[in-house]
Amino acid sequence: MSKIPLKWFVGGGIILVLAIAISNLKFGDNVVYFYTPDEAMAKAAEIDAKTIKVGGMVKAGSVDWKPEDLALNFVISDLKGHEIKVAHKGNPPDMFKEMSGVVVEGHISKDGQSMVSQKLMVKHSEEYKKPDAEHSLDKKMLETSMFKEQ
Repeated sequence: MSKIPLKWFVGGGIILVLAIAISNLKFGDNVVYFYTPDEAMAKAAEIDAKTIKVGGMVKAGSVDWKPEDLALNFVISDLKGHEIKVAHKGNPPDMFKEMSGVVVEGHISKDGQSMVSQKLMVKHSEEYKKPDAEHSLDKKMLETSMFKEQ
């Protein structure tokens, strides 16, 4: 049985350490982490210059949508009394509604009371439910569809 030279072990070790270090750096950039309203408010003074993500629930009765200006204002809450007012410019996602989960990406004020949103993401359930009769497809429309083979 032949011996493997020490240089191969050292070289392999260096390559392994570099691969782990590079993967950790790349992985860190892609981790999706968001603050709760409580965390964001507590750290607002130190993170106000950064783009952050805050996740919570859209407070019932807080949505103010002005479609002519594409201005959306609402309050995000952790349902424990911590709330942040959010101002968003643009159309909200289709599934955006009161008492639904949302992740807001943007800048928080120094006092942690308000936030200007650049991106709005709706959290939704992975649960699939069969459509009921009211929301099912119209069979006649489906039969005359342009996608039906002629």
